Amino acid sequence: MKHTEAVTYNGTWIAGKEIRAVASDFDGTIIKKGTYAPPAEFYEAVRLLVDGGVPFIAASGRQYGNLRRMLAPIADRIHYIAENGCLVVYNGQIIYKSSFDRAVAMALIQDMERREGAHILASGEKTCYILEGAPAFEERMCNKIKNDVTVVKDFKAVEEDFIKISLYWEAGIPAAAKQWFTDEYGSVLQVVNSGNGWLDFNMKEAGKGPALGILASRMGLETSQMLAFGDNENDISMLQAAGISYAVSTALPHVKACADFVCESVTEVLRSYFL
Repeated sequence: MKHTEAVTYNGTWIAGKEIRAVASDFDGTIIKKGTYAPPAEFYEAVRLLVDGGVPFIAASGRQYGNLRRMLAPIADRIHYIAENGCLVVYNGQIIYKSSFDRAVAMALIQDMERREGAHILASGEKTCYILEGAPAFEERMCNKIKNDVTVVKDFKAVEEDFIKISLYWEAGIPAAAKQWFTDEYGSVLQVVNSGNGWLDFNMKEAGKGPALGILASRMGLETSQMLAFGDNENDISMLQAAGISYAVSTALPHVKACADFVCESVTEVLRSYFL
C-alpha cells in the first residue's frame, strides 16, 4: 500500500505523458566539468518549479549534507536521493537507507587497498570516511567537494554501517580495474562509473531508480509521472524508471541510449515545459 501525503501536484504534458515531478543528477548533468556548483539560473528555475506545484528531487552520488550545503538557497524546498539512492530524504526526513553487509564491505575495502594510486571513500549516514596519510585527497574532499569527512587509521575501526563505498582515481577509472571489480563483485553489488574518476559500489537493491520509486510512492505519484535527467552509469536506473528521461549531450553514449531525449541544459528543458 502506498504511503501518500495529502498534497496536490501540478504538472505538464511531455511526449504524451503527464509529468508531475522532476529529478536530476548534478555532477556532469547540471554541474559541468571544472565547476563545483550549479549555475545561478538553475536555482531560480527550481524556485519557480516548486512555486508552481511541481516537486524537485536532487538525485546524486553526493552525500546528503553536501547536497544541502551546495543547494542552500533551495535546500528546504526540495527532496533528496543521496549516495546513489542509498539514502532518500523526503521533507527533511530520512525515509530509506541501504546498508552494506559488513563482511562484503570489508572484503571490498581490502581489495581496494591493493589498488595503487586510488583512494577509498566509505560513506556513512552523516559523514564519509577516508584513510589518514593522503593530504591532497583529504583537501579535495573537504574543501573542493565540501563533504563531511572523518579521517581514520583503519576502516575496520568504523562502527557504523557503510551505505556506499567508492574508489577514486584522479586520472580517471582504469578500464581494467572497473572490469575486475565488476567481475568480482557484480553479482552482489552494483558497480557503476559515477564520473570524474569515481567508481561507486552499493547494495543491489539500492540505486537512483529504486529511490525514485520510493519517493513517488511517498508523494502519491507513479514513476511514470516523473521527469529525470542524468549523464552517467549511476543515473541509468533512474532514467529507465522515469516516465520521461533526458541525458545531457555530454553523457556517456550507453547512457544516452537509455534516455528518451538528449538536451544541452536541464534549466532550458524546465523553462520549455514548466516555467
